[in-house]
Amino acid sequence: MIKWRKYIVESYVHNLKLKLLDKPYDHGFIKNFNFNEEEQAYLNSLFNLNQFLDTDTPLIHLISKGHIELVSHLLNFSKIRVDVNEVKLNQTLFVCFTTHFLNLPLEELSRNYLDYQNEISHLFINGYQVKEDDFKFIKQFKARKDSRQLQYIMFASYTLKLAKPRLIYVLMDHIRLFTSLTCIKTGKHIGFYKTIEKQVIESTQNSSAFQNEIINYISKNRKTEFKAIENKLLEMRRNKYEVIEDPQLREVLNRLI
Repeated sequence: MIKWRKYIVESYVHNLKLKLLDKPYDHGFIKNFNFNEEEQAYLNSLFNLNQFLDTDTPLIHLISKGHIELVSHLLNFSKIRVDVNEVKLNQTLFVCFTTHFLNLPLEELSRNYLDYQNEISHLFINGYQVKEDDFKFIKQFKARKDSRQLQYIMFASYTLKLAKPRLIYVLMDHIRLFTSLTCIKTGKHIGFYKTIEKQVIESTQNSSAFQNEIINYISKNRKTEFKAIENKLLEMRRNKYEVIEDPQLREVLNRLI
């Protein structure tokens, strides 16, 4: 191994240990280095997160201590090998992240939602396997009334059903369409707009295909309570024959809606 690269690996480990101990460290060494196989093997010989924190569930341990940003770094940017499938007393990383964000003050939910999406999606990118504890956890929150919290709960529930990074990415990319359809499906006000009508209109105004999807859903499922929204979409749409052709989006719609 080149001497200066060996120094970088050692410095990376040294500063990560300082960070884990909540001591001053050199931020320049805690970043996404592109280590090769030899360097990665050397890093793993120097440091083991489980042994360093003396626990079999180090990520859950760190979150319980309030270090969720550090866990995010370990999952998304570090070269330290971690197990995203830790379980401790019915706690999973999915449960931990969702609990953290749902416990935020209501006024903070809107500006933190994209962070939540990214954290959950990165769990699955890192090999997360859905657990029965996750489904049990989500069920207890479905009666929540605040539309902003329901947005988090909807996304969490849907990611558990999809469980594949490529499908979760489709969900994220078209989240406003899925939110609108879920509002119609459940009759619940979900999301960050003030009303269901505002949610649907704003989310579909630039796509006749999306408008037609919602129009057809309202008609097919006889959602007469949303007739006013259907009429508004009929007035707005530019092409009544345009449909969603993306096969991956169609797959996710069929699975969730």
